[in-house]
Amino acid sequence: MSPGAPLLVYGLGRSGGAVVTRARRGGAPVLFIEARPTGPDVDAALAEGAVRAPDVDAALRHDPPPRTCVAAPGVRIDHPDLVALRAAGVETIGEVVWVLRGTPARTVGVTGTAGKGTVTRWITDGLLAAGVDAVAGGNIVPALAAVARPEATLVIELSSFQLERAPGLRPDVAVLLNLGVDHLDRHGTVAAYHEAKRGLLRELGPQQTLVGNADDPLVAAWLATSPARLRRYSLEGPADAWCDRATGRLWLDGEPLIARRDLRVVGEHQHANAMAVALALAALGVARPAIAAALAAFGGLPGRYAEVGRLGRVRFIEDSIATRPLAVAAALRATEPPVVWIAGGVDKGADVDELGPLLRGRVALTLGVGASGPAYAEAAARYGPAEVVAEADGRAALRAAVHRGYRLLRDRHGGRGAVLLAPLAASFDQYRDYAERASVFREAVAELARDVALAEGVTWTPSS
Repeated sequence: MSPGAPLLVYGLGRSGGAVVTRARRGGAPVLFIEARPTGPDVDAALAEGAVRAPDVDAALRHDPPPRTCVAAPGVRIDHPDLVALRAAGVETIGEVVWVLRGTPARTVGVTGTAGKGTVTRWITDGLLAAGVDAVAGGNIVPALAAVARPEATLVIELSSFQLERAPGLRPDVAVLLNLGVDHLDRHGTVAAYHEAKRGLLRELGPQQTLVGNADDPLVAAWLATSPARLRRYSLEGPADAWCDRATGRLWLDGEPLIARRDLRVVGEHQHANAMAVALALAALGVARPAIAAALAAFGGLPGRYAEVGRLGRVRFIEDSIATRPLAVAAALRATEPPVVWIAGGVDKGADVDELGPLLRGRVALTLGVGASGPAYAEAAARYGPAEVVAEADGRAALRAAVHRGYRLLRDRHGGRGAVLLAPLAASFDQYRDYAERASVFREAVAELARDVALAEGVTWTPSS
């Protein structure tokens, strides 16, 4: 950004709004473009002294014109306005890179198709418990621009949208969890989505550490070509961190670290996440006893795979953030059958057939909800029973699905099994976000539990 030239923020929301605030409080002039005419973030930007530009042409006519644009992750990188800005010589980057250019701090970058929010928070909690100043930001709440400090270790969750606008990104520790299918509605192809994810690794050199999943073939191939210091983890056999299934223990650098039963989170996907966390903490200088304590203390994130409670022998499990085949597959594997699977919402290009082998014999009934519910139910019917929950209202839909799932398990499976919300789709058709969807599911389960406990005398045991 040349002297006196304003920073252009394209798109507000959580990320763009935090950039406006940080830039203005640092004394920089700011222009912003926002499609919505009003909103709390618009009011906040104007209150900070940012100037609204009606369009790109007006921004480029500003005297002096902007030289750098921070584009919100929700804006497609090939949006015509961003293309026009680049053609006019305006560098177009994302919030993360813009923040890091002005904040000389130790950084950890975490990405993957599934688990990146959990691992980001887990690493941050582990650092804090070990007495290391650390903050989490990025794709996780809050935005990085709202919390970054030079004296803190910055643990950054990175989505494909953020990584495709992150030139020069070079975290001290990079964590690559897995590569599945997601955001085809945005990237178009799986290859393009994966190429965006590769932005985490592109600038790494011998001074950086790369933690990666040796069990994922594409991740393993990328590790093999990286010049970074490599730290591999595996559920299948010995590695820098690995899981000994025979003894039920996780190992780190050739020594047992913690028993799987001592983790508060469940499922092999969480065991893999735990190993990634252990390697990242070790690379950041955390002592071995503190690493083991951090793994044992973490209870998971709201909206991620968690048992809500048990009605008799029927478990209710909420995994609202499972919107990708990789995450849904992990949830299905972690859930003892028979399973009633609740899926649906705004489709992101997921292929239900990828889950076919897991559905057959494990899922007693698929219940399709929301906009993609009919299509998901039709696809799932190739592998087992499936029905559509027709209610358009989100609360009514989950209430009906929870009741239907419980009745099926009670009447046909001896009152045992699990009702699993793992939607495979975004939430925006019926809810504000995945967190509201999680809350509505929990409310529906609590309502069912009250009704059944009164009418049938079945014991309700909420999870702590």
